Amino acid sequence: MKVSNVALLFISGFTAGALTGLLLAPDEGARTRKKLMKKAKKYKKDLENTVSEYKSKAVDIKDNIEEVVHNVKKRFS
Repeated sequence: MKVSNVALLFISGFTAGALTGLLLAPDEGARTRKKLMKKAKKYKKDLENTVSEYKSKAVDIKDNIEEVVHNVKKRFS
C-alpha cells in the first residue's frame, strides 16, 4: 500500500473518529477539546514516527540500489 494511501486512510479515520466523538461526547466543550487536542498530538507524533521510518527505509533502499549499480558497473568495466 502506498504511503499516500495510508496517510489518506489515517486522516479519514481520524476525522470520522473525531466527529463521532464530538457528537457523542458526555463532557463539556472545554474538556472535550482538551481531550481531542491530546489525542491529535499523539496521532501527529505517531504519524511523524511512521513517516520517519518510511523515509529511513527509502534511504536504505536507495543506498542499496546505488551499491548494486556501483558493483555492476565495476564488474563490467
